[in-house]
Amino acid sequence: MQDQGRKPTDFAKAKNEVSDRMKKETQSAGEALNDAREEVARRAADYTSEVKEALSERAQETQRDLGSSLVALGGALRAASDHLANGDQKSASNFMRDAADGLERLSSSLKEKPFGEVLEDVQNFGRQNPGILIAGSVLAGLALGRFMKASPPQTQAGAARAGSRGAR
Repeated sequence: MQDQGRKPTDFAKAKNEVSDRMKKETQSAGEALNDAREEVARRAADYTSEVKEALSERAQETQRDLGSSLVALGGALRAASDHLANGDQKSASNFMRDAADGLERLSSSLKEKPFGEVLEDVQNFGRQNPGILIAGSVLAGLALGRFMKASPPQTQAGAARAGSRGAR
């Protein structure tokens, strides 16, 4: 019978120990969760920063490439203008020279401004002149299509043919 008298005390003591242990574990789990949340937020910020930096570098690289391409295109237009001037086609020659001048101004603007400003300028131009922007986009698409048609075929097709010959 003495054992029965000890059981409620032992049970209460065990219950308190379990309750205290549960509180400590809950607190520990909460702290671990908070630490994990902070780590995820920090890593997400780091990754976001890295992605922004990589995109910015790529945009600046593309901007420089575009500027160089515009200079080359301006030179080609200037050469076409000179050729037309020699062939007594003054109005076409003047148009080509003006286009070359415009491309050269655009190219120098691209080289001097950061990418964000260039993007803002294009957006503002598009808002103010949507028809010109659409027409320019269509003309650029047509020119790109003509360029792609004039380009030599992909080397992958040649490599596939060479590979099939080597297998024979």
